[in-house]
Amino acid sequence: MGFFDNMKVERMGKQAYNAHVQANDLQRRGKVTDARAKYEEALQLYRQAYDAGCRKTGILMSYAVLMMRLGMFAEARELMKEVSAIGGMTEDVHFELRVNYSICLWRMGILDKAIETIEYAGKHAKNSSYYSSLGTFLVEKAGKSGEEADFEAARALLDEAMDYDDEDAATLDNYGEYFRQRSLHASDAQEAAQLRRTAVDYYERAYKQKPSQITTLYALANFAKEDGDQERARELVDKALLHSGSCVCPISLDMLKELRAQLN
Repeated sequence: MGFFDNMKVERMGKQAYNAHVQANDLQRRGKVTDARAKYEEALQLYRQAYDAGCRKTGILMSYAVLMMRLGMFAEARELMKEVSAIGGMTEDVHFELRVNYSICLWRMGILDKAIETIEYAGKHAKNSSYYSSLGTFLVEKAGKSGEEADFEAARALLDEAMDYDDEDAATLDNYGEYFRQRSLHASDAQEAAQLRRTAVDYYERAYKQKPSQITTLYALANFAKEDGDQERARELVDKALLHSGSCVCPISLDMLKELRAQLN
C-alpha cells in the first residue's frame, strides 16, 4: 500500500471514529433516535475503513466497542483477538483491551473466563473500569451460585472498589445488586427485609451520583413497583428508556418496555 493509500485509509478510520464520538454525544444528550442512526453510520464507516486495510489499534478497538454496543459480541471478540495479535501496544492499551475483552465474554455468557481475563488485567492496573466490571461479574456469579464463598469474594472486591472511589456510581450500583442478591438468598424474612433496605440505600446513592445509569433506574423502578409507588416506578423507567441503547448493558430495551407495560 502506497503513501497516499495509507493516508486515505487513515482518513477513513478517523471519519468512522469521529462519527462514533458524535453518536456518543447524541446519546448523552438523550437524542436516542439520532444517536442510533449515527451509530449505524459509524459502523458502516468502520467496516469500509477495515476493508480498505485500516489496522490502527485505536481505531479497531473503538470499532470493537461499537460492535459490542450493537450486540455484535462474537464479531467484537474476533476483532479484539486480531488487535491483540498485531502487537506493539503499550501496557495501558493492552489493559484496556483486556477489560473490553472481559466485558465481551461476560455478555456472551462466558462468566468464569471473563473474571479470569479481567483479574489478569488487574495485575497491571486497577481503575474504575476494572472495579466496576469485575464487581459486576463477581456479584452476578454469587447471585447465580448462592455460595457463601462467592458472596465473600464479591464483597471483598466491592470493599476494595469503595476504598478506591466511594462515590463511583457503578460501584454503588454493584453494592446495591450485591445486597439485593443476598436478600434473595436470606435465611428468613427479617434478614431479607434488612438486606433489601440496604440494597435500596445503595441504589439511591448510585442514582444521586449518576441519574442516567440504566441498571440503577431499573432496580429502583422494580423496588418502587413492589412498594406500590407506581408513579415513581413509571418515572424511573421512562428515564431509563430515554437513555437506553447499548447492548453491553444487561438491562435490555425489551426488559424496560415490559416493566413499563406492567405499570400502565
